[in-house]
Amino acid sequence: MSIVNFSIPIILEKRVATVMKQKGFATKAEFFRFAAIYFIDVINKPTITEDERFDILTSTLRKQLQTKYKNKVVPSVRHQLSDV
Repeated sequence: MSIVNFSIPIILEKRVATVMKQKGFATKAEFFRFAAIYFIDVINKPTITEDERFDILTSTLRKQLQTKYKNKVVPSVRHQLSDV
């Protein structure tokens, strides 16, 4: 495995530290390996339209809601927001 050394500005270091804590990265090396892999995957994916992205997100949300609330009675939105 090769070793890569680089410096980053303090502002970016603070942002990285915050994300590491939030997402559970143990080391900066682990974080930057993940970031590099993610970047490579993102730039290699064909772009999708906003409509396609919306369809994907809608489908994912539908599946999650069906899994979580299957066979359960959920109060109406009006009832859920009545105290707002």
